[in-house]
Amino acid sequence: MPVRVNLPGPWTHRDLTAGGTRFHVALAGPEAPLRLESTQAAPEQPLVLLLHGFPECWWAWRHVIPALAQAGHRVAALDLRGFGGSDRPPSGYDLVKLAQDLAAVVRSLGHERAVVIGAGLGGQVAWALPHVAPDLTRAIVPVGAPHPLALRSLRSRALSGPALQYASLQVPGLAERRLRSRSALEGLLRSWAGPHTREAVAEEAPYYAELLSRPGAARSALEPLRNLMLSRAETAALERPVTVPVLSVQGQLDPVQPAQAYARDTHHVTGNLRQATIRRSGHFPQEEAPAELVRALMPFLAGVAPAV
Repeated sequence: MPVRVNLPGPWTHRDLTAGGTRFHVALAGPEAPLRLESTQAAPEQPLVLLLHGFPECWWAWRHVIPALAQAGHRVAALDLRGFGGSDRPPSGYDLVKLAQDLAAVVRSLGHERAVVIGAGLGGQVAWALPHVAPDLTRAIVPVGAPHPLALRSLRSRALSGPALQYASLQVPGLAERRLRSRSALEGLLRSWAGPHTREAVAEEAPYYAELLSRPGAARSALEPLRNLMLSRAETAALERPVTVPVLSVQGQLDPVQPAQAYARDTHHVTGNLRQATIRRSGHFPQEEAPAELVRALMPFLAGVAPAV
């Protein structure tokens, strides 16, 4: 039996084509408002776009989607290219191209502005979006994702969590087999979670391993991690200061991202920067402590994307 991407819940699934690539999204909350010609029309409510991290998919946000939708936000949980139910093209996995994907998806959903909440890899893409699509980006919320340049500026980066954790994922063939193995993926998820929530996070490993066992899926998922050196286009985009509001979220017990990197986010943001720490959480606050993450999100969203 083929693996099911469209798992049921208080959301609807949609496949759409944006920029020549097919993407899967799970949608919840109020429908997008009709665009009126009248100059007196109320401002459009920004879309809240949720981005998963490696090695997950939209399902990582299953506990957060209903809470945001019930609060009146229009929510879309996206599968990045190469993951979940989205296409798995052979190229296009740099941060600039992934950010261009986001802009195309938001517009395909009928929105002109978006607040992007991204975990892990999704958070790195969120950092690039204000430079790729400044008029579209209302605000960003990187979760477990300090600014990519802040992370690379650490002198101890060679011994940092990401460098050590990702080292085993650089070996062609071996890394793909590891992602397709339920037991190996369980071990990976446990090692990135906090000590109090490891088993809960690892419970989803069979589903993610099943998704990653499809033809080409493991290779596509690994492509962003194997781009260890930023391209000129990525560096040029990320060197520009972020002027939109930012809420940077970190797990208190995250073993992947060094805490020092978050302190350097201030070097890359000239707009409003807030920082929040999710207690007892590791690298996956959206799965380890979703209620606390939602509590951190709500005041920020009230300021940048008031609910209908």
